[in-house]
Amino acid sequence: MTLRVSAAEPSARNPIARSLALAVLAIALVGAAIMGAVVFAVLLGLFVVGYLVSLAHAWWRVFRAQRRVANTEQAQPPAAKGDYIEGEYEVVEAAVDAAPRGPGGTA
Repeated sequence: MTLRVSAAEPSARNPIARSLALAVLAIALVGAAIMGAVVFAVLLGLFVVGYLVSLAHAWWRVFRAQRRVANTEQAQPPAAKGDYIEGEYEVVEAAVDAAPRGPGGTA
């Protein structure tokens, strides 16, 4: 005659073996939680460092642009007040029979 053990009923095992299995399971769960926390902290640290580097780079680009604008404003001479250049001009009629300009033509 064979004895049937239902799935709901735990198998009869050594209580010391069960205790050791539970202890190993608890250690594994605690180790997994610690490893998860370490991985999370490393990823969070990488994110924060990347954010700070990006922020410093953006600040540096704005600083350089402001410095460049300030240098260009100082380098430009002040606008002349009422200074004029006098000159004459003469209208020259273009000759109709002149050779066209371009490659091979006379300038």
